[in-house]
Amino acid sequence: METKTFKGILAYTPNGAEYLDITVKDGHIFSLEKSDERSGLKAVPGFIDTHIHGFCGYGTEDCSVDSILKMSENLIRFGITSFFPTIYTDTEEKMLKGISACRQAKGKEKGASIRGIHIEGPFISPQRIGAQNPLGRKDPSVELFNKYLDAAPGLVKAMTIAPELAGVEQVAARAAEEGVVLLCGHTNANYAEVMNGYRCGVRHATHLFNAMKGLHHREPGTVGAVLSSDMTAEIIADGLHVHPVVAKYVIDTKTPDRICAITDSLKPTEQEKGPFTANDVEVEILDGLWVTKGRPELIQGSSLTMYKGFKNLISWGLSPEDAVKLTSTTPARIYSLDDIGSIEVGKRSDLIIMDENYDIKSVIKG
Repeated sequence: METKTFKGILAYTPNGAEYLDITVKDGHIFSLEKSDERSGLKAVPGFIDTHIHGFCGYGTEDCSVDSILKMSENLIRFGITSFFPTIYTDTEEKMLKGISACRQAKGKEKGASIRGIHIEGPFISPQRIGAQNPLGRKDPSVELFNKYLDAAPGLVKAMTIAPELAGVEQVAARAAEEGVVLLCGHTNANYAEVMNGYRCGVRHATHLFNAMKGLHHREPGTVGAVLSSDMTAEIIADGLHVHPVVAKYVIDTKTPDRICAITDSLKPTEQEKGPFTANDVEVEILDGLWVTKGRPELIQGSSLTMYKGFKNLISWGLSPEDAVKLTSTTPARIYSLDDIGSIEVGKRSDLIIMDENYDIKSVIKG
């Protein structure tokens, strides 16, 4: 495979920002040498989106290998080099079809790599369904969880679960055996219930603040449990699902080592022509959010790209080094994706080359 060197790049590495000559070979970073040149370009590790339902008119709800591959092709244009296609809570049959489609697409990608599957439910609270299909909601069941695992052996990496539901302990034990990260989300759990879930192994949180019990000074709720413990958490980095002031406060308090930026993006995001649907519901864009068409009070989800999220983080006052942690390094660590997430010798050469304004000039993958 061709060896290529990028000279005088301001690279954001675990050591900080350094001017380097970056040599890539055989799909990996071969060497990083101090450079006296100044190209005017920057390099960050490829973005990792561990919670995304769809993009450019293609979504996991299509239960189609082609749709998953089209997501891959389009995501890489926006700097995402690795992603977890995320399955909605739905009927058992549809969820299994969606998981199977992701498994069949794995290895055929022409863009972003499928590095896992995130199953958002179905073991969630009936009080916090959100945009999920209520007909698919179920109480925790190891038998059903095993069906999901069998539909994509070794590929299910994340599952959102409500820790207050009976049966969580058994599912958590099985998840630990398979290395599946459990996220506390779509939950009405109080503080004690979240902490019980934490002791069982539910130690990450789905789109913090959204679809969960909020913080109250006499009952810390789900949010209070996440903030006051060493749990990690996702944040939708659009400035709409969580106000920038609150997002910045949480990131500063929890530190960038414990927060993952996600898009939670829906099928019509960046789709050029309608009709626009998300999880089989017709939607329209309102103030940057996808809402049910004709029902603006019903928010369906995000229209964020991770590239926009990265720039948002910097505009909120994060350093580029910390923004890199949220969009690459921290999700890679949480999900044990040891070959990606940072610019280091030996890691995959998944890189984004940007100009001085953090606009993408090119994306390198392997």
